[in-house]
Amino acid sequence: MLCEKGIRSCPGEKVKDMQKAGETKIGPRRDTVEVHNRLLMKIISRLWKLLYWPICRAYARYVVGDKAADSVMCFLCGLYFLKVHGYRPHFKSPRSFVEKVWSRMLFDRDPLWTMFSDKLRVRDYVASKVGSEYLVPLLWSGNKPEEIPFGELPLKFVIKTNHGCGYNIFVRDKTQLDQTKARRQLKKWLGENFCEDTFLGTAWAYKKIRPTIMVESFLENNGHVPEDYKFFCYSGRAEFCKVDLDRFGDHSEAFFDRGLKPLDLFGVGIKQYRGKFVLPDNYKDMVRVAESLAQGIDFLRVDLYSVSGHIYFGELTCYHGGGVIALSPRKYDFLFGEKWKYGNHDRDQVRPNPR
Repeated sequence: MLCEKGIRSCPGEKVKDMQKAGETKIGPRRDTVEVHNRLLMKIISRLWKLLYWPICRAYARYVVGDKAADSVMCFLCGLYFLKVHGYRPHFKSPRSFVEKVWSRMLFDRDPLWTMFSDKLRVRDYVASKVGSEYLVPLLWSGNKPEEIPFGELPLKFVIKTNHGCGYNIFVRDKTQLDQTKARRQLKKWLGENFCEDTFLGTAWAYKKIRPTIMVESFLENNGHVPEDYKFFCYSGRAEFCKVDLDRFGDHSEAFFDRGLKPLDLFGVGIKQYRGKFVLPDNYKDMVRVAESLAQGIDFLRVDLYSVSGHIYFGELTCYHGGGVIALSPRKYDFLFGEKWKYGNHDRDQVRPNPR
């Protein structure tokens, strides 16, 4: 075929012309498809929260109640597990770490979890196990926001409620605090049941906690919020430690094993800390305190702070991340799960004596 200009077109030129035309047409079309896909995902995510979550909560509240989850509840939760973690769960014969967290939430109704999760009651447990010197000073407690004695409180303090997660107000300067707004927020929190009114209704440990307001001292190291040391304790042995840095700023985290070897691990959605990290001088004492608090429990996360050389208790967590924080790479999900000898514990040794 001749390729002389003006007589007949060269096949190669035709292809190029077609490609150019195609690029012109496909480019905007592709952008439109991507916009539509993003919009579709937003709609699905919105419907997920507006329909799926309330359905799960309603079923948990009105059908399951305080019983172990049935097959329908397991199916509903399994959908969310698959969406978040990317594999089908085995709730009744759990293997991975997050499967075991979910299994505890769905089937285990031991009142110990309620005591551990109650931020006020757990203080008595900590005092009896390791001593009251590890407790953050409690400045006031009560169940009426209007009775908080703001005038008697120091310049800095923390207001929280005892019956859930995220119910905190950090006051760095009380002269700048909108007390009316704070009381209104506390009243809202007090009216919520963290188990029944949030997420999928599966955090049973919080269901029976009587809501109470707590005001504690504000902890800081040289003007900064202290690092949060979260010890993953298996049958009373701290095998891993997660450190949260700059929790209210450029939040990042670092993981270590028992031998202080850094792990290339992070919770999905949280930045992995890449800088040089120096453990506090009292780190071994922190391990000792954590293990003392976790004795007799197959798995318990113990959160501690080190402030100017002094160890303070943060909280005990029986549902790490609510089962929704994926450990990445996934091999760590199963490594953490292998350490957890599920159901292998002697809870009677930690159960409070009847009065």
